[in-house]
Amino acid sequence: MHIFLRKFKFLIFLFFLSLNFNSYSYAHMRGTFLSEEEAKNRSIELGCEGIHKNQDKWMPCKNEKELHIYLRK
Repeated sequence: MHIFLRKFKFLIFLFFLSLNFNSYSYAHMRGTFLSEEEAKNRSIELGCEGIHKNQDKWMPCKNEKELHIYLRK
């Protein structure tokens, strides 16, 4: 029983640790789109101007730095 509780506590710790690391990736996921049109619409919703491309995805705002500022609002 004692070993089970140790493993359980460790799993809980890992779960909360993963939530912390995923906050950046979650914000990033909310800002990537497959089409220019979706990125333009999101840019309007966020209140920023322009869109930009990051690899094969479209993102709202003129650059990623600005996007993260608007996503945190």
